[in-house]
Amino acid sequence: MQGKVALPPVRSQEPGAPPKRPMTIAEKIFARHWVVDASKQQFGVPWVQPGDSGFVLTDLRFSHEYVSPMAAIFFEQKLGPDAKVTDPSSILMFRDHLTYLHQVMPPERVQLGLLDVARQLEVKQREFAEKQNIKLYGERLGARLGSEAICHSKVLESYAEPGMMIVGTDSHTPHSGAIGCIAFGVGTTAIFNSWITKDVRVSVPPSFKVVIRGRKPANVTAKDFMLEILRHPYIRDGHAIGQIIEYAGEAVEALSIDERATMTNMAAEVGAFTGIVAPDAKAVEYLVAERGMDRAQAERLCEDLYSDEDAEYVKVIEIDASKIRPMVALPGDPGNGLYIDELGDEPITIDVAYAGSCTAGKKEDMDMYAAVLREAREQGLRVHPDVKMFIQVGSQEVKQYCIERGYMQLFEDVGAEFIEPGCGACIAAGPGTSKTKDEVTISSQNRNFPGRSGPGQLYLASPYTVAASAIAGHVIDWEPGKPLRQLATAE
Repeated sequence: MQGKVALPPVRSQEPGAPPKRPMTIAEKIFARHWVVDASKQQFGVPWVQPGDSGFVLTDLRFSHEYVSPMAAIFFEQKLGPDAKVTDPSSILMFRDHLTYLHQVMPPERVQLGLLDVARQLEVKQREFAEKQNIKLYGERLGARLGSEAICHSKVLESYAEPGMMIVGTDSHTPHSGAIGCIAFGVGTTAIFNSWITKDVRVSVPPSFKVVIRGRKPANVTAKDFMLEILRHPYIRDGHAIGQIIEYAGEAVEALSIDERATMTNMAAEVGAFTGIVAPDAKAVEYLVAERGMDRAQAERLCEDLYSDEDAEYVKVIEIDASKIRPMVALPGDPGNGLYIDELGDEPITIDVAYAGSCTAGKKEDMDMYAAVLREAREQGLRVHPDVKMFIQVGSQEVKQYCIERGYMQLFEDVGAEFIEPGCGACIAAGPGTSKTKDEVTISSQNRNFPGRSGPGQLYLASPYTVAASAIAGHVIDWEPGKPLRQLATAE
């Protein structure tokens, strides 16, 4: 930034380099944000290719209370207590991970002082945000529990725009790729550096494409698409690690932005660098309807954000949406996908149904839970007496949506417990966490590694399946109009 060091040129900057190269949508966004000369504020190169290394200028940087405090301490120690971050208007902080921790932390850990440590994280983040004039989405005003929003949820709802470069201190930062962003997770050192320079160091990853063709069945969701993708040998064998996954095909194009976000969010489970969907007319409608953006501006943001026909991919996977049926991932790994109708005749009884997380706490996820639970209410059914069902939204905006749609009353009528926004059970830090190794949970969250949400057995499934299973008392798929049946109670 002082002009004392020159960055090595990438291939497109070398003498004799061709003026153009076919690029994927991700490569186009990298090229637009490439730092050429930080001291002269020169950005952008004609093209990049996998392996090019350098720095990219970010449009948005966010962090949560796990990471913000440590990065803040680095910042103050290295630059001095009065140093200021660069462009605080493009930095966000979130208190979203630990607001329910006191409800689930074992007493022996409380006695060790770990709850106090968690509270100190909140204090440090809040004080730093106030000092630096950084927007902080903290605990819900006027309440002791819950937050204003989960970071990924809020960034997509209110900030992400097609073509942006976004970094966040969480593996599920790719959530915003649903609207055509490059959004990826970084660690403490990278976010601390970005507060000074506004850029991050990258090596352009190779891209692979998943093309989902055809028309999906009515009870199949983006979550089922992901469970199908995650069990593909290319992903299961680790070949996708560190790569960019681009989702395409008419079945993906038919999805809403919320459903696309489920897929880009779960790029983390793929092991990918990030996930992305090219923005289209649905992205424009989303920006107009959800943000109140001028239509012409929304259309301009989407211009040229598509992959060239002859762009290079290390792998192309094709899937027929019409052949996918409702799925679950068996406990232990999101890649343990199986069609529900292949589980066998012996029912898998459940103790907990958790409906939420950044992956499945969006508006359309609430529509799915409500569709099933409304049918149950019409049939005179409630959540199975042996099951505890929790529904947790991703933001206060989604909660308001539920209120306006009458979902809150519906949830109460069928015996589901509503929870304010937060990461909660997904990280064993809130209601919905299993208590013993014998408990069985079905969840619409993103991962089910051992111990992720308590010591019990955790099945992953779509919002439809989680809601139907909560009513039935065992893992079951849902078909619109088909009567729901309950298992006999344990008594």
